[in-house]
Amino acid sequence: MQLFSLKLPLIRENDPLLDIIITHLKQEDETLKEGDIVVIAEKVIATAQGRVIDLNTITNISKEAKKLAKNYDMDERYVQLILKESSMILGGMTHVILAKVHDFLIANAGIDQSNAGPNKVVLLPDNLKKVAWEYRDILKGEFNLNNLGVIIADSRVQPLRKGTIGIAIATAGFEPIEDLRGNPDLFNRPMQITMRAVADDLASAAQFLLNETDQRTPVVIIRGANLEFTNTPLSTPEMAPEECLYMNIFSKYLLTKTSRDKED
Repeated sequence: MQLFSLKLPLIRENDPLLDIIITHLKQEDETLKEGDIVVIAEKVIATAQGRVIDLNTITNISKEAKKLAKNYDMDERYVQLILKESSMILGGMTHVILAKVHDFLIANAGIDQSNAGPNKVVLLPDNLKKVAWEYRDILKGEFNLNNLGVIIADSRVQPLRKGTIGIAIATAGFEPIEDLRGNPDLFNRPMQITMRAVADDLASAAQFLLNETDQRTPVVIIRGANLEFTNTPLSTPEMAPEECLYMNIFSKYLLTKTSRDKED
């Protein structure tokens, strides 16, 4: 498997991102090939969509935002945006709030302060899944391909682990999960629960080359990955909270802690 990054000019609000990607591929005498996966950092997509917010425009601050901002030592305008973009707030710590957005958990609702400009933030892209499929269809047509995948990638932290890894927050053109349940292991014992997060694995591999700072490489091409390409994926990376190991354990811990706090 091979990976290479694509250097782009600085992407600004409302730039035609996909046109820029195609142009720069051709300028570098590159072409997309059958079975390639195009990994794009979510932030450049969001910027091109105009999802850049000046915090000075956030003036109506709710009581909940003020309380959370005080608890976690954060700008209340920033917290107000986090509340607006989230479907659930699970808690937090200094400078960070854990939120549920688009069926996944992400710090600060995925709202990024880095490289946004003074007093500005960048929200997650709109219509993530629709964008992934639109980009895939246009790229397939442009380069005359039958099989092509697209990943919109972000980074995340894991419980009890330092640093971030890649996560595929939207995919198109391939099965993002490989279901290994029922397959025999080395001793011919059927696997019971193993499902491989193919899309997240690829997003993590791409994280080595994805760079939105002064290197400006927010696009990575993955070539030679052994995937199942399809126009109608049967699998999805999301799972219900009640099926999630961490969500089940965290919820029981928080309920127990709340009960003990009340007793004290």
